Amino acid sequence: MTYTKKQLPKYCLHKSSGRAFVRLAGKMHYLGKYGSKASRREYDRLIAEFLANGRKSILDPDEFSIDHLIQQFLAYADKECNYCKGTRLKFDKILNKLKELYGSVYICQFSPTALKTVRQRFLDEGLCRNTINGYIGVIKQVFSWGCESEIVPAETAGALRTVRALQSGRTSATEYEAIQPVSDTAVEQTLAHIKSPQIRDMIRVQRLISGRPQDIHNMRACDIDRSGEVWKYSPYLHKTKYRGKVREIAIGPKAQQILQKYLDQHAEFVFPRPKARYYARQYGNAIAAACKKAGVPVWTPNQLRHSGATEIREKFGLEYAQASLGHSSMKITEIYAKASFDKAARVAREIG
Repeated sequence: MTYTKKQLPKYCLHKSSGRAFVRLAGKMHYLGKYGSKASRREYDRLIAEFLANGRKSILDPDEFSIDHLIQQFLAYADKECNYCKGTRLKFDKILNKLKELYGSVYICQFSPTALKTVRQRFLDEGLCRNTINGYIGVIKQVFSWGCESEIVPAETAGALRTVRALQSGRTSATEYEAIQPVSDTAVEQTLAHIKSPQIRDMIRVQRLISGRPQDIHNMRACDIDRSGEVWKYSPYLHKTKYRGKVREIAIGPKAQQILQKYLDQHAEFVFPRPKARYYARQYGNAIAAACKKAGVPVWTPNQLRHSGATEIREKFGLEYAQASLGHSSMKITEIYAKASFDKAARVAREIG
């Protein structure tokens, strides 16, 4: 039952027992002796929870279904988390599978075996091991949030955390192929077959700043400090913003020269966005089409970041690559910045 804004459930007397009660969603909650301070405190507590729950009825954990948990979590995510479209769509995909299999099941009945059943469905779909582990991690995250919100019993959330991730070489799932850097030669051959000057410039700038595709799509003039010799770009949206981290990207002379003509246009975004809904896909699609025309292996925008990271690591070292990419840990940087075999080969030639 949903109540109006001005309406609150009443503090009532149960005449036969002399106890106070309040009725929520047709269920009676006994508060103690009618008129006592303790019963008033209990009434205030229940009403406070009722208001905190959006003036909706309070259910016992055993009365919640998986479907209800998913609805509550997505409503929270949309209001509080400000996830990007890609992350929100990923959540929908994962939770729709959970809902399809267990939507009508009570939360307290969802066990580690049930979670493994969901995982098996992902295995049957041919997803790679890392992706499956990530998807199962999202489901655990939803149940942990439900536990924090007193929707999911602690023992249920705790039991799900015991389900271990799939291990490399010990599962039938395919292995994730690490993203490799793309050579500058392949990039130049591809650029020759891209008609749009703007997309060509976006590719060049992304390569020079070792940024993510979204760093280019979301670039605004107001986010770029041009007071110094090297410009400082602070994206208003970035991967770790929700953790309170600030992302700062250095823009050198070569990238500045490309960007200048776009900054002179005084538009909201440096690179004007097309009206198409999925403009980010057009960037990758344009690159893929040009690769086929150029006769080079198809590469993606994310590979430009890996190329920049590898070059920085080779020239300046891992610490500089970490600073340029904005990573808090060198372990993450090592994933992006591929070590050059040439250096290892030189050592082998000299010492044997």
